[in-house]
Amino acid sequence: MQWQPLPSRRHFIPAVLFLVVYIISWSFSGCSKNSNNPKDNKHDSDTIPIVRHYDSAVFYVTFDLWIYNTSGVYIDTFSDHASIKVNIVNGVVSFPPDSIHNEPPIVYPSSGSKGNTTAVWIPDDIGEINIVSATGFVEPGDSIAAIALSEPGTVTPKWQTTSGGITTTFGGVSTPGWPGAFLLKLNIPRNTDEYPFKLVQPGSEWFVWAYRDY
Repeated sequence: MQWQPLPSRRHFIPAVLFLVVYIISWSFSGCSKNSNNPKDNKHDSDTIPIVRHYDSAVFYVTFDLWIYNTSGVYIDTFSDHASIKVNIVNGVVSFPPDSIHNEPPIVYPSSGSKGNTTAVWIPDDIGEINIVSATGFVEPGDSIAAIALSEPGTVTPKWQTTSGGITTTFGGVSTPGWPGAFLLKLNIPRNTDEYPFKLVQPGSEWFVWAYRDY
């Protein structure tokens, strides 16, 4: 029995890399935060100020993915979920630390068989989404915020298979955290929602959903 690789992410890797490079280059060239002032908090990197002024806005953003048949043996569903609150006040994008929530990944059903091969999912607490912090800024034009997520330790689903009396394990290998980065539209009406990212393809589904509170 050969392990079937997870669906390719090549459709959004270029966009993520562009956003990350854009955010890093912009912050080095234009951000004066964390100067040599000894009173500066050198670890406070969750905001990037700019000079424009905006009405305050609050967004609730969720991240969901479903990947099917990660066992390669039976039709299982691997899912992962996280959420974060985004505040934008007077041109400053911030993320309250207590608003970051990561749910442990789940697989349903967690075991199954086909022929003489049985597969059992080995749970982990991280999965493919693991948001620990975020940075962001409002782009020129005032209508979009570019946001990058820090997601260390993310791994692929891990499985134990038994076939013909031989037991093996696979998966559980390091993988880039999803989504890595995304663009948030700021000009949607209050109390409405939109999908900064939405992809449904054979074998997997990927959603970034944003709701503007005020």
